[in-house]
Amino acid sequence: MTSELFSQTIVVGVGLLGGALGLAAKRARVGGRIIGLGRSEAKLSRALELRAIDAYATNWRDALRLADDGTSATQVVFCAPVETNIRALDEFWALRRSDEFAGRRFLVSDVGSVKSGFAYATSALHKSNDLPSDTRVAFVPAHPIAGSDKSGVEHSSSTLFDGKLTILTPWVDSIDRRASISRGGARAFRIPEDVASDAAFQTIQRKFALAFAEEEKNKNETSDPDQDALSITNKISVTLDSNADFPAVSMTREFWKRLGSFVVETSAAEHDHILARTSHLPNLISVLTMSVVPMDEFLFAGTGFRDVTRLSGGNPEVWTEIFETNRIALLSALERLESNLLRWKTFLAKGDREAILTFLKETKKKRDALGS
Repeated sequence: MTSELFSQTIVVGVGLLGGALGLAAKRARVGGRIIGLGRSEAKLSRALELRAIDAYATNWRDALRLADDGTSATQVVFCAPVETNIRALDEFWALRRSDEFAGRRFLVSDVGSVKSGFAYATSALHKSNDLPSDTRVAFVPAHPIAGSDKSGVEHSSSTLFDGKLTILTPWVDSIDRRASISRGGARAFRIPEDVASDAAFQTIQRKFALAFAEEEKNKNETSDPDQDALSITNKISVTLDSNADFPAVSMTREFWKRLGSFVVETSAAEHDHILARTSHLPNLISVLTMSVVPMDEFLFAGTGFRDVTRLSGGNPEVWTEIFETNRIALLSALERLESNLLRWKTFLAKGDREAILTFLKETKKKRDALGS
């Protein structure tokens, strides 16, 4: 029988991801008692009916009272939209001197697809050191790259995180934290023969430690500690993670691994720039593609059109918040896209067949490396 990492887990917002987290944690016996927290009693009752949670509350005091102090830490995972999570975090922190907090250990995380806002908020709380002496709180933001174009706990699954990548962002920002990502143990990209010697792809491999995790780990272990201290800034939870009784980052990593994920670590800032390119820009392109085709032409739309536009069926409120909260990184990604669009306008205007063929070959190599 797998041992529980936490006495209980409070899931703030029991929608698709919050419900999946509860179901997966119960399956893996890793989160203790699962307590749902939200505004809608009807939605929470439905989550209880589906066994995604074991109990629920509609306010923080009741949720904390449902979570006994136990022998292990209480995990709190914010699974609502990003801005809602930050407001809920403020409500949680406002109770830090209450009886419900006294003498307890909390590990606070989230599942948001934009990390900087939540990570900066938790970093500010961590640095404030404004806690009673007998209370401990650690913050380790996270992002499981898993989801669906459906929403609601009804579409949750205990297997949603199986084989997916989860990114921990215990650093708010950093100058160079590439070596640290080697702690993740994620699986390797498939490497086609015609890509194996490609210098750009080698960089991708090293950056994500997907193919060279051991090599990067060895480099990290033999590097100059003083230099490492200079290269990584604003690391949060580092002090707590060094304590054997409450290793916050290690516990969060182990939690997501037991839920079926491959886990890597990066800074919140770098996460947001990467996800702007790999997730938020593709969603926006899907939306824009749908916007240029009138409905009276849908009769002519094949599977390719459906594949490209599938993401445009996502929740508009959720994606509005993602685009707004990650707008700086998304603007940077759009500038790179705009540069390529201008190149293609030139290719087509000149009828430059060779340039078109070369571009397509290069992008095909990258796509083949990604696999199915």
